[in-house]
Amino acid sequence: MDFQRWAFVLLLVATHVARAGSPVTVRVDTEKPIRTMPEDFCGLSYETKMVLANTNTGKHYFRGDNLPLITAFKTLGIKHLRVGGNTAERPTVHIPDEKDIDPLFAFAKEAGVKVIYSVRLQKNTPEAAAKIAKYVAEKYGDLLSCFILGNEPNKDMKYPEFLAEWKKFREVLVSPEFVPTAKFCAPTSTDRNPDWSRDMAGEPGMKGMLAFIGQHYYPGGDGPDIKDMVKARDDMLSPAWHPKYQAFHDLFVPAVLKNGLKFRMNEGSSFSKGGALGASDTYSAALWILDYLYWWAHHDASGLNFHSGQKVLPGTNGPDKPNVYTPLTSSANGYTILPPGYGIKMFELGSRGDLVPVEVSQNKDRVNLVAYGVAGTGKTIAVTLINREYGPKGKAAEVWVETGKSLEKGETMTMSQEKGDIAQVEGVSVGGATIGEDGAWNGSWRPLTDGIQGSRFKIEVPPATAMVVRVKYQ
Repeated sequence: MDFQRWAFVLLLVATHVARAGSPVTVRVDTEKPIRTMPEDFCGLSYETKMVLANTNTGKHYFRGDNLPLITAFKTLGIKHLRVGGNTAERPTVHIPDEKDIDPLFAFAKEAGVKVIYSVRLQKNTPEAAAKIAKYVAEKYGDLLSCFILGNEPNKDMKYPEFLAEWKKFREVLVSPEFVPTAKFCAPTSTDRNPDWSRDMAGEPGMKGMLAFIGQHYYPGGDGPDIKDMVKARDDMLSPAWHPKYQAFHDLFVPAVLKNGLKFRMNEGSSFSKGGALGASDTYSAALWILDYLYWWAHHDASGLNFHSGQKVLPGTNGPDKPNVYTPLTSSANGYTILPPGYGIKMFELGSRGDLVPVEVSQNKDRVNLVAYGVAGTGKTIAVTLINREYGPKGKAAEVWVETGKSLEKGETMTMSQEKGDIAQVEGVSVGGATIGEDGAWNGSWRPLTDGIQGSRFKIEVPPATAMVVRVKYQ
């Protein structure tokens, strides 16, 4: 346990108590559960090239004995893995063969994840794609989520052309000779063409062919185009991004649901093209990703896969593209968990059970706070509170949470940055502890020693802080 971090958190809370936080009332309705949260809701996405052996060491990134990475996945609660991306279609990148596929699924077995596996569509033959799919399905069917054919085809093709090609490949893949029971995730277009997802959902017979409609989404746009990082961080935490999500959702999700299909955001992050350095990799991204996961959970997503890999700064020499939005990156002794990873960890701590309606019913000072609730097993309720205020003018919130249940006891888990600075990359902790390079985490719940009054409880939430409050009722 990092006692210095706990001391800071307690000091931060005490400071804002002295300031008298702005009053906020939150109401939780456990009598109207919305849905049971899928165990594999939060996933990661990696480039196909990450499945290949490292050209210098000969080792595979994904392998059954990579204990730090396996532990990190388990610590973060990652249950879903998509491999694909631009390198799934890049002619200069070797198509993974059996000696690459075996370590990938050895890792999947040890980490407890299901895999979306991408096979090449462009400049490939249906028979070659089907042979790879057959090997994967026959040997690792129990670890397979579904197949993807290609990646972001809207960048190079028109929809009718893609659909015809997709059907041609699929017909061979599901033939008796190969994988008759194969399911797919499609069309996996960029967020420039959510209409492809809408249209594909309406194609005849898709309900029997698809495990999910797959869609990519980066709400902030292209990271390299972002020049004002102060504004970018502010945008990520702004209430104005929720209507942006809703507008994108409305372009395809109603058609998906109308046709009896599910959808998964199988690639995405805050900003695209590797992210926005100074925003996507900072503590603001931890607060953003926690809220973003819950927003899509409330809007019918089957899950989200955040694009990941090795952190590469813009301007770095070498073959790798910039990547600053990844939740974790390899380091000298294992893996460093970056701010988005801490937000994912907080989601894991508060999201197991039935999603329930939560309303911020009183907030006269307009604190930038969002709240989410999950009814768990054993008469428990987990309430996640995210105070997106920050900086010298950031307001603390004195939150009263009404549960409608007779409460017995409670405990809290806090995510914070040691200086309360959303622009920082380091100094982030959950439960008073960082996540080690070995993937291990020793954070702890703190008792809610006072503040419980009948069916409600009170909690102080400082600026730039997220809390999960878990209460037990009679």
